[in-house]
Amino acid sequence: MNHKFIPAVSALLIVGMLLSLVPLSYAQTFSIGPSLSVVTVPEDNQFLKTGVIILGLGTGTGGSDYNLLAQYKLVVTYNGQPFLWQVGATTPPAPPTIVCAVFEKDKVNVVPDPKTGDGKQGSWENLMTSLVDVSTNFICKPRWTQPDSATGWLESVGVLDVYYVGPMTDTVAPMAKYFIADNILLVTALYTAGTTTIFGSDIQDVCVLGWAVTGTTVGTGVAPTYIITKPDGSQHWMWANPMGSFVSCEALALAQRDVLGIPLQTGQDYSTPLAVIT
Repeated sequence: MNHKFIPAVSALLIVGMLLSLVPLSYAQTFSIGPSLSVVTVPEDNQFLKTGVIILGLGTGTGGSDYNLLAQYKLVVTYNGQPFLWQVGATTPPAPPTIVCAVFEKDKVNVVPDPKTGDGKQGSWENLMTSLVDVSTNFICKPRWTQPDSATGWLESVGVLDVYYVGPMTDTVAPMAKYFIADNILLVTALYTAGTTTIFGSDIQDVCVLGWAVTGTTVGTGVAPTYIITKPDGSQHWMWANPMGSFVSCEALALAQRDVLGIPLQTGQDYSTPLAVIT
């Protein structure tokens, strides 16, 4: 063998030995290909980092005032960068498709089945969280920016407006008060690059309240901090802090539901596997 090649051959053998020692599960974490990332930032309560929607179902001053729009900053990046498309484009490069899903988080009192005694994994399982898809009560609309340097083009940076379009009064079935809850907002973007469609997702909170509160007073509404009359004559109500002293949307929503006479549901938990704590 030509001695000039011995160092190179040795290096290749060493690399091969090292690669053989890498666990398969670790090796699978490496991937080459396009990636899509979605980041959302809530604007309504920037301290608690949640969107807030108020249905106007309360009593007292301000109890019937409402705000049915939750807002989030939004950026979608392709391989780490925002991207552009021409206004009105329907073929690539085109805007990302934004899809929203909303899941209501309900608390359920876990009780054994009266017939079988099953359905409760232990005395510790007094409450569990039940998730209900309420996506039909919401509409998401992305609002993209138009860079000054690119007339006629839009960029994947903007705002996501989330509108509540569900029942508004207790005369509508199902009644609006049952939608007072802490909700999960799942935002998914789809983007076609060439012949490949790629996906990215982010998760946020949407706090749906019956009315705005002040401090720890839950039973009655509080007047808006400021009111704007819009050009069409309707009013836009704003509160400095519609959640009062509550730092948990779920706690406030449960309290308001209780004020409205909505009891906790009861149910069983038969098959949910226990998480392993290490």
